[in-house]
Amino acid sequence: MPSQSQLPRVVRFGTFEVDVPAGELRKNGLKLKLQEQPFQVLCLLLEHPGEVVTREELRGKLWPGDTFGDFDHGLNAAVKRLRDALGDDPDNPRFVETVPRRGYRFIPGVNGAESRRALHFSRQGPWVTLVAVGAFVIIATYFAVRQPASIPPMRTVPLTTSAGAEDQAAFSKDGEQVAFTWDADTGRGTDIYVKRVGTENPLQLTQSGGFVCCPSWTSDNHHLAYMRCSGENQGIFLVPSLGGPSRMIRKVPGCAGVAASPTKQLLAYGDKSSPDTPIALFTLSLDDLQSHQLTFPPDKVIGDMAPVFSPDGQSVAFTRIVGEATADFYVVPVAGGNPRQLTFDQTYVKGVTWTADGRRIVFSSHRGGGQSLWVVPIAGGEPARLPLGGATASNPAISLRGGRLAYTQGEFRPNMWVMELSDNPRKLPGPPRPFLASATYNNSSQFSPDGKRLAFSSHRSGEMEVWTCDAGNCSDPQQLTFLRSVSGSAHWSPDGKRIAFDSRPKGHSQVLVVNGEGGKPLPITDGTAEDKVPTWSANGEYVYFNSNRSGAAQIWKVSASGGQPAQVTQNGGYVALESSDGKFLYYVKDDGPGIWRMSSGGGDEVRILPLPTPEHWGDWALVNGGIYYVDESGTRPSIEFFAFGTKKTTRIAEVDGLPPPGDPGFTVSPDGKRLIFSQVDRSAVDLMLVENFH
Repeated sequence: MPSQSQLPRVVRFGTFEVDVPAGELRKNGLKLKLQEQPFQVLCLLLEHPGEVVTREELRGKLWPGDTFGDFDHGLNAAVKRLRDALGDDPDNPRFVETVPRRGYRFIPGVNGAESRRALHFSRQGPWVTLVAVGAFVIIATYFAVRQPASIPPMRTVPLTTSAGAEDQAAFSKDGEQVAFTWDADTGRGTDIYVKRVGTENPLQLTQSGGFVCCPSWTSDNHHLAYMRCSGENQGIFLVPSLGGPSRMIRKVPGCAGVAASPTKQLLAYGDKSSPDTPIALFTLSLDDLQSHQLTFPPDKVIGDMAPVFSPDGQSVAFTRIVGEATADFYVVPVAGGNPRQLTFDQTYVKGVTWTADGRRIVFSSHRGGGQSLWVVPIAGGEPARLPLGGATASNPAISLRGGRLAYTQGEFRPNMWVMELSDNPRKLPGPPRPFLASATYNNSSQFSPDGKRLAFSSHRSGEMEVWTCDAGNCSDPQQLTFLRSVSGSAHWSPDGKRIAFDSRPKGHSQVLVVNGEGGKPLPITDGTAEDKVPTWSANGEYVYFNSNRSGAAQIWKVSASGGQPAQVTQNGGYVALESSDGKFLYYVKDDGPGIWRMSSGGGDEVRILPLPTPEHWGDWALVNGGIYYVDESGTRPSIEFFAFGTKKTTRIAEVDGLPPPGDPGFTVSPDGKRLIFSQVDRSAVDLMLVENFH
């Protein structure tokens, strides 16, 4: 075989260049780590592009004589390291092709090593080279036009088919394994699982006892980073990808997302720099655990979440959420700088990922109606809908190798159930029975003061709007709002004539009031703050609501006819209910479990109950004698009643399921005889796999 000196000094192919005398492989000008033997294999293959270099020839050059005992293992390891450095897939190679039982071949397409003939031409006169190259271009163009390259069609198959909800897929570096979250059909928590593509049984990696999110493989593929979202032990964790105990590396409340860089030991995650600021993105070094703020979102937005690194690790895409269902996504350099906005839809975004070449971003959005998949060039432009996934596709993920895309298909669809209550605490209530079931989303129900009507939120019109129905059977619901914006959290005025609710017609959430019989809703709050989850005072003069207008989430109140709002709580508050006599205000918070009480005129607060958790902020109801609430800490979720008089808690019933986290669905009739709650009866949520994605 020719010696290495027959190669040009620098050989380029794709985004790579080989500096032969220096023994260096570079990508986009950056030096890659590559040991001597894999580098020698690369040079030997480059000398014969398009031709088979046999295993015996490689042995003669790399391991001359009889000094090497396990040649096959050594060569296989060297080729694997070479492919890892090039990001090459042995099953779908771009550079190094395996020729079974013979050797390896470098696929032509490089500057300085397209073929033996190209090398020969480079040593001839410039006119010979120019004529040869021109002829080659003409012939290649002719055949490219007449016989376009055959691109295998994309093929979609189920990736998971287990009962329950599988979500948030993440590919390993080689694209052969997928990590994901799964609730194991309990609806009460999630854990991280890993499975190899083409196999059935996943490996469970975590035992969280609550909710976890956003698994992401570290650059060495040895660990998965994830966030624990519920309970007291919230934060960023690492768990070995082959199984083992999890290790917390940073305490972070909530689940604003975490992602691992594919090129270095670095994480990006969402957190607040202070309680009064929006969620921002930070980077965290896994070498020294030092954290640095990456984005600085403007005031009065929820913040920056769900980061994902580009394939080269130089940029991060993320979602900036202005309010619920009002978001766009941006790209920011890891080194810092101003984020660049890529979408301008102000709609619900659920999942962003980069294509393997780093030139496009695939995302899930409600921009065209339904949660479908879209793609936009990283340079900017009009997004195009992908012919994949249908109207419930979310959380896409793309493998760096192998041409695979995974996404979540389906959604949680809670139905309403009713339970008959008894005045006698010793008498068990009747078993829960279905009240309102449909193929669309229904939640956030509330009885009218006379108990005859029910207001609730539903997606049955294509957008989440407020509906009403007869509280007896709800067989003929009537649409109350037509704002074509996410609207919900309906609450009747004490006289039963008006309904307060939140909606997002201008991007930010605001509180509106509408006649209970229908009509034009009138806003009673405005501005750029997030004002939501309204409830009426006992006398009907005020509307309480949650707002971030002072920074952290607090309870505010405003006149029912509008005006200047006044802040009520000082230590946090999310949704409040006033007692029927108007003396006390009961409320929950978004940063810790429990129900709190304070005088409606102001003063000190006291926590009177340790539950519900922040995930179930809307799953409690205030009545004259006490509070009904959900408890998910037992073997089965249950509904409990706390009596003000005795300060004791009584278990009302065990139930089969609860609403999804953050989804309110709990109301008690004014006469105390019926309780309606939301329950996920079946989680028809699975992961789908697209092969040959392009």
